[in-house]
Amino acid sequence: MARPYYIGVDLGGTNLRCAAVSAHGRVLMMKRAPANAHAAADAVTENIVARVVELERAAGERGWGRARAIGVAVPGPLDLRTGVVLVAPHVAAWRSFPLKQRLERRLGPRVVLENDANAWALGEHWRGAARGRRDVVLITLGTGVGGGLIVNGHMVHGHRGGAAELGHMTVNPDGPPCDCGSHGCLESYASASGLRTLVVSRLRKRPAKVPRKYLDDGGEFSVRRLYRWARAGDPVARWAFSTAGRYLGIAIASLLNIFNPELVVLGGGVSGALAFMRAPMMAEVRARSFSAVAVQCRIVRAGLGREAGVVGAAYAAMHSHRSS
Repeated sequence: MARPYYIGVDLGGTNLRCAAVSAHGRVLMMKRAPANAHAAADAVTENIVARVVELERAAGERGWGRARAIGVAVPGPLDLRTGVVLVAPHVAAWRSFPLKQRLERRLGPRVVLENDANAWALGEHWRGAARGRRDVVLITLGTGVGGGLIVNGHMVHGHRGGAAELGHMTVNPDGPPCDCGSHGCLESYASASGLRTLVVSRLRKRPAKVPRKYLDDGGEFSVRRLYRWARAGDPVARWAFSTAGRYLGIAIASLLNIFNPELVVLGGGVSGALAFMRAPMMAEVRARSFSAVAVQCRIVRAGLGREAGVVGAAYAAMHSHRSS
């Protein structure tokens, strides 16, 4: 018996998640594969196509039929009107790349693109911590910092789809350089890469080198390891999270003053260390935002975990499908 569903695809720097999602936002089936984000532009596209075809085949074996629409969440700014990815931080080969057109050649005219942070925000708004809220700021703290804005119940995309790059708010004009080309962005402090820089700067390592205790088994800097040492009382780890929390609070205060949200949702791996970030974060929020605005707003953790991106991408596809 056919079962209506939508496909949500979430392309990260490491993993590609592809899920069948019901019209009520429940993940019915999810498959994960390597993103192969460093491959050629068409190879990354073909990887997405292969995962969608594989998922639809599995759904067909269960009698569900074909997906009604496909939402694809991709990193970086994109032009929603043309379906062109302008630049993707994790996919170096995608520069002014007509992704929607390439995908629809293989999958048919049922593909919808969305920025990955916006898709995460849509997922949390549809089925997660922001469900039922009308005015929400959502910030994801991961390898980088992304975000989404829900105003009066609707996602804010901006003129060409580039709104809500919250990680690139300047929180310290004299701060360290950011990958975007600016200095002192929130991402330079409250992301995994920002925490790594903080640790190295605190220890004044020359050359810049992270102590082994903060590395995972593969030799890469690990926020989870840093958090473990913070729980054990390690002063460097606690200082790094406290500093990240302070600059996160500066950013949130500005967002409260501009948008007056009823809720701020924090997600991503770095938000797992909120216990060591909350006090300095809230001190800055109270000091820098209008008190009447701040007291009406709650700051909470995200609720969907790794499903948020695929759920939000599926929601974008469903919304576009119903509109058309």
